[in-house]
Amino acid sequence: MSIKFLSRSMVYGSSWLLVGAELTFVNLGHAEQSARLDDPSQPTAGSDAPLAPRRALPPPSDRPPASVSETEARGRNLPEDVPLVAYATNAFGADPSSLGVSGFAETRGSQQSTKALANGGLRVWGAPIDRLVLVLDAQRREENNAFAPSVTAQVRLLGSTRDGWALGVLSRYKTEGFAELGGEVEGGVLLSVKSLGFHLDSNLIGGGDFDGGESDGEALARAGYDVTSFLRLGGEARGRYRLSGSKPLPGNRSADVFGGAQALAYADHYFAAVTGGPSTVGISDRIGWSIIVNAGGVAF
Repeated sequence: MSIKFLSRSMVYGSSWLLVGAELTFVNLGHAEQSARLDDPSQPTAGSDAPLAPRRALPPPSDRPPASVSETEARGRNLPEDVPLVAYATNAFGADPSSLGVSGFAETRGSQQSTKALANGGLRVWGAPIDRLVLVLDAQRREENNAFAPSVTAQVRLLGSTRDGWALGVLSRYKTEGFAELGGEVEGGVLLSVKSLGFHLDSNLIGGGDFDGGESDGEALARAGYDVTSFLRLGGEARGRYRLSGSKPLPGNRSADVFGGAQALAYADHYFAAVTGGPSTVGISDRIGWSIIVNAGGVAF
């Protein structure tokens, strides 16, 4: 009798031990699953992905929040990837491997003339490598009503958008820089500065024809302030002076100027700008006006 009682006790005790071990295993499994759910670096149940250590992911401070736009995550906004919207050139260049295209139109006239002159064209630019921007323009000229392409190579020498300033140079070939001449070559120095929402681009450009008989120099500047995350307001100015040659500028002048207000709107990959003000560029009368519209987009 004692042997039977002892056997039954051992059987019952073993059963309780098995039940306790099973409950402990289940509890451990639940704890492990909860730890994986709390840790985004660990895969959930049923996942084939290998376990990743916690330090495989960068700290949250190094990852941009979901609300940060693509251009903000790159440390620059869209206008810094657009070389120019009117006359002045941006020295920051463009983001490496980016590609942009825009269409632009200009109309100008004067109070003395009832007929306004208009021209326009297409601009394509890209940055095959860092610091280098290539620009191709095809613009219709009112002198001969034909498209006259030009090619520009722009190089950033110093600075960057993160530094808040940049110094660069450019070289440009225009197939018809002066209406009757076969071509013109230009070169210049570019400087851009940005700080606390303010932006300034300034250029000094000089050029002449291949024969060396006609040459001129230009000073250009553009200033603006980001009033919102998608709108920049400011102005742009240009002054040109004939350095050599017998052919005067329109209006029998040796110099012409332009200055006006500018509004630049941008969102995501797209932008549009309107620049307008008093001008003597291409105006035969004493003083006139000019309006430039530019719109396009950038892929990066």
